[in-house]
Amino acid sequence: MLKFSSPPNSEKKQCTPNLLPCRVHHDGPVEASTRYWAPENGDDGKLEAYFRGRKLKGREVKVPEGYQGVIVQDAGKERKPKEDKVRAMMQECEAGEEEQDEDQEELGLLEEMGSFENIVVWGHESVAGNEDPFVRGMIEWISFAEVMHQPGKSHERPDK
Repeated sequence: MLKFSSPPNSEKKQCTPNLLPCRVHHDGPVEASTRYWAPENGDDGKLEAYFRGRKLKGREVKVPEGYQGVIVQDAGKERKPKEDKVRAMMQECEAGEEEQDEDQEELGLLEEMGSFENIVVWGHESVAGNEDPFVRGMIEWISFAEVMHQPGKSHERPDK
């Protein structure tokens, strides 16, 4: 299970994540100067940039309505009683018995560092199309999941 929290006394940073078609062995914020990263609108109205001498074309993809994009950072782990065991543990504590480790679950803590409304998906020499896994996830899979989880008619099997 995961637990989200916002850092105390700080404003959320608004950002735009860029998904590059390469592997960069760094995970975290970067102070990118315009010398190395300067996306511009090209002649065709699409985003263009050069990264290590290679031409990239970008496509902005908006986060679907009703969803929020967040940037999170691992903040460690927390142990808490399992929800279904809370009453039993309270009764045990009242009776003077000690808690058992198996009655606790571990929560992964994630601290919210920023938020975003869209992402830019970059491709080599061409704009990422609808078949790109990131674009497809934002456009197609989220709407598919919504339809799958909507309450609807119960489908009972007919008697044979």
